[in-house]
Amino acid sequence: MYQPAPTIRKVDHVLHELRRAIGQGHLKAGERLPAERELAAQFGVGRSSVREALSVLQMAGLLDVRHGQGTYVLAAAPAQPSIATPDDQLDFLPLTEARYAFELGISRLAAQRRDAAGLRELTMAVSSLQAAATSLDAAAFEAANLAFHLALAATTGNRALSEMAAQLHAPLASQAARRVRRAFYQVTPQRIVQAVPLHAAIAEAVAATQPEAAMRAVMAHYANVAAPLLDERGEE
Repeated sequence: MYQPAPTIRKVDHVLHELRRAIGQGHLKAGERLPAERELAAQFGVGRSSVREALSVLQMAGLLDVRHGQGTYVLAAAPAQPSIATPDDQLDFLPLTEARYAFELGISRLAAQRRDAAGLRELTMAVSSLQAAATSLDAAAFEAANLAFHLALAATTGNRALSEMAAQLHAPLASQAARRVRRAFYQVTPQRIVQAVPLHAAIAEAVAATQPEAAMRAVMAHYANVAAPLLDERGEE
């Protein structure tokens, strides 16, 4: 039913093929999709690509992802596609790379300068992340995550760096990007829980005036962020 993935971005291929299958009636309303692992094997991609595609289709109202029960087709695709894929708004991987490079530097500076107001904001953001993880609230997590990264820049005490951080994170605050990310977290809620100690480790290193530890914590955080974007074939 499906074509092997060409050289285009794999998640986009999965989105196109699933939407085509729904639109042409190969997948009918009420039909249950194969398991994630099986779809990944059929497409010749990693499970993260399948997961992201399913979250976007769920957001578009074409799929119903029922945790513990499977994923079901809700309706046929409209004649004029209106799905906003991640690439329609921004490419998450290059943005993640840019954020990583930026925060690797400012984390060191933040740990050295420890601006008092920035530290308070950083501590509050970690508490908000913990609360969001407890309730698995994707919207609250998104807001707390943005607050954390802006607070990290503020902790340097450098206004120019704070302004750069706001500009760098602005695409993530867009309505379209937040819809995509929330849908992704709904499909993989465990990633909200996993993110809390990674953020906390950065804040703790900064508060303890440990620049090298802060940089290592940033590395660990972005390794986790990038994992579902890299779509390695060796993943489970």
